[in-house]
Amino acid sequence: MRNSAVPQLGETKDGYVLTESGWIPTKPPKKNRTFLKVFLALCAFGLISVIGLLALVDAGANGVAKSIDQNANKAGGDSNPMMITEGKAFEVDGFNYSKGWSLGKDVLGDLTIKGLKVTNNRDNNDSALVEVKVWKGTEVLALADCTTEPIGVGTTVTPSCVSTDALPKNFTEITINDTF
Repeated sequence: MRNSAVPQLGETKDGYVLTESGWIPTKPPKKNRTFLKVFLALCAFGLISVIGLLALVDAGANGVAKSIDQNANKAGGDSNPMMITEGKAFEVDGFNYSKGWSLGKDVLGDLTIKGLKVTNNRDNNDSALVEVKVWKGTEVLALADCTTEPIGVGTTVTPSCVSTDALPKNFTEITINDTF
């Protein structure tokens, strides 16, 4: 008869088995996965950082795009040319153009703008970069690009206007717009 008080080899109790070496756990020891846990945490942090950075870049790009669209759609903006009358004063987004200007021909017969003067009434020094277009209906007959160096606030300068188009004899309107 067996003595039930003395454990026998191979007997199990509370997750242990009795062997010749003593009581040994029946489950293998847990593996230490510290490296894997740290690696996965760093990957998760990197992914969250990249998503956050992309969100910030997207928000900034949207803000810039909205600002560009607002400026482009102002009267005289690059997407909204403003009609002007030869000889009369006009204003484009803080740049005031004096009266007394006229369309003319340079020595090659190309379009030039005589007597055009611009005063910077913006908050900062800025350059005028504009296109003056001469139209007949929906057709642009001639175009002149007018530019200045940075103009100090309250300062008046004469823009340099360049064209390779001949001054047309018959036209219906003149427009001006910022180039950007």
